[in-house]
Amino acid sequence: MKKMFVYRHCPITLLLLAVFCGNVYALQGSTAENGSNAQAVHELGCTGQGINVGLISARNVRDTHEAFKDKDPNDPNNVHVFNSDYSGSDVNYMGGSFPGHDTWVAGIIASRGWTGHPNDIGVSPDCNLYSARVVNDYNSISTGYVEDALEALINTYNCRVLVTAIALPSPAFGDANGSSSWSLMYDYFAYTNNVIFALASGNGPSTPSIFGDAYNGITTAALIDEPNNFYLRVGNLSNFGPTIDGRKKPEISCPGSSQTTPSIGSNTASYTTVKDGATSFSVPQTGGVAALLLGYADSTTEPNDGHNEVIKAVIVNSTFPNIRDKSGNFTDPANRVWDPNRGYGRIDAYRAYLTLSAGKVAAGTPINSTSGWAYNTLSDSQTHTYFINAQRRERLVLTVTWNRAVTRTRKQPSWPWEYKDEEPNKFNIDITIKDPCDMVVYSEANNVNNLEKIDLILPNDGNYTVVLKNTTSKSRNYGLAFEILPPLTGDFDIDYVVNRNDLNQIAIDWLSAEPDTDIVPDGIVNWLDFTEFADNWLKVDARYYNP
Repeated sequence: MKKMFVYRHCPITLLLLAVFCGNVYALQGSTAENGSNAQAVHELGCTGQGINVGLISARNVRDTHEAFKDKDPNDPNNVHVFNSDYSGSDVNYMGGSFPGHDTWVAGIIASRGWTGHPNDIGVSPDCNLYSARVVNDYNSISTGYVEDALEALINTYNCRVLVTAIALPSPAFGDANGSSSWSLMYDYFAYTNNVIFALASGNGPSTPSIFGDAYNGITTAALIDEPNNFYLRVGNLSNFGPTIDGRKKPEISCPGSSQTTPSIGSNTASYTTVKDGATSFSVPQTGGVAALLLGYADSTTEPNDGHNEVIKAVIVNSTFPNIRDKSGNFTDPANRVWDPNRGYGRIDAYRAYLTLSAGKVAAGTPINSTSGWAYNTLSDSQTHTYFINAQRRERLVLTVTWNRAVTRTRKQPSWPWEYKDEEPNKFNIDITIKDPCDMVVYSEANNVNNLEKIDLILPNDGNYTVVLKNTTSKSRNYGLAFEILPPLTGDFDIDYVVNRNDLNQIAIDWLSAEPDTDIVPDGIVNWLDFTEFADNWLKVDARYYNP
């Protein structure tokens, strides 16, 4: 399908995210437990069926490839990929400087497997994918191309997840601080249409690129399979944060290397993505996981679990933080919740699913569940309070996010749209957490980010009070996700590994502990403490441990 239109903005030459070479390990490895963990959600029957995913791309997808069909591959009606052009050129998956790139990206999202690769199943294999070309034959792009593509993908094709497999460099396209017309446009569509933008951090030794600087999307760093088939390290190509205006981007990291995907050589051809981790091969994992969660949300009677704020909150809250940076150094997840390399951690589709399926919680009512989510509206200077019951030494992991408000106007019907950020002060939520004794254990008054994640060791048993305060005279919806994580038994030093530090802790308190300082709360350090220590010697909590 070709879309005809009048050029509205002058096209600018584009830089793409792809880097080309190959290695080992299949797509099946990147979607397994040590990757995005999407296979665990597939086993529950959630495969993205009925969800339409848009792909903003430089070219299109080889829609005749076996990987994008099911049942009879020769049936012309058996198609799950649809191509269109918004660049004034034509539908094309072969031409340009990067032939095949968008077919590979599409395969990571929507592959159903193909000849010789029955297990190379994409993150959201039963979704429908709409590829929108926005780069013309001269490798140029304009805001008009992208705008037309977004309008069609959202309003005509009902795409609720939008994956962007291109990034725009500064200063040619503006500053990557959320103020360019590109990022304002993205935030406008997210805010007004309740869609989820999966965005790439970009490739190179710099801060996140446009579109990865947008407020309302989920910006993704790339992980490499090191050690083999374990995605535990940020790739050399992945841009690190924060943004040039100091915001915590990327939010998450995903597998971005060594994935066997469909290619354009034939209807059964294969390609293996770059070893060093290009972010255009990690961002489709984010989009695929969002589609899985939306597919689950559509199966419930709950009206609010599919909002983009909720999906973003549960994805970020459930990330696995024990990831190495580009240099191979541990990123200290016990003490640093967000890291410039990994963001908040590696995506975990199954853990996000568990949080979403745990159900909605309400402000002002005691919460006895160990995980859940909320969707609510904070009006002018309003406060919401959540009461979460937890035990001493457990961890409270909690994420709150909201959309930046962007408006658009144009002076004449034929003129381009002009996008405008909200006037100061921007909507902001301050977060305070109090323990059962009404003592403040966390307080945050950040006015830069529109997402905050908290990870706390809890000092007492009882109800913890989470206070969200709207600091402006504006009104905004927000999503919240939380999880209570149990401590590792025998880890008395709370460092996520049971070792000699815990023995030292026992030795210090041996026979002299007060009722509030013993290891096991019975008034004294006793043989039970030694038994727990011995039974768990050298065990680790894989969610957090770093030596």
